[in-house]
Amino acid sequence: MTTLAFYAEEMTRLSRLLDSGLDVLRDQAQEVAEAEHQYRKGVALAWLEAPEGTVPEREAWVAGQCAKRRRRRDLAEHMTRAALESVRARRGQLSALQSLLAAYRAEAEFVRTGQDEAMV
Repeated sequence: MTTLAFYAEEMTRLSRLLDSGLDVLRDQAQEVAEAEHQYRKGVALAWLEAPEGTVPEREAWVAGQCAKRRRRRDLAEHMTRAALESVRARRGQLSALQSLLAAYRAEAEFVRTGQDEAMV
């Protein structure tokens, strides 16, 4: 049988994981902002240095010059989404545990007071 101490430990564990996930999410948000800034700056500078040619040729040249920055920005965005999903999953786990504890509490109240008082 699972004890209340087990549930308290599990709640603490999940809470710590949630806090850790929020820290990662905050750090990733900063990484996305920095990567986006560097990418936009790189695109602007690349357009200034673009060789003569048609617009599609110049766009392709700029894209080639900024490919690493774009990859870094895209990767940072995806890592932010992954961190957010982790936070959401931990919240769901905590919510499920809280619901389970509430059900146990209601059952204990029913056993302690009987059916008539528990229904009120």
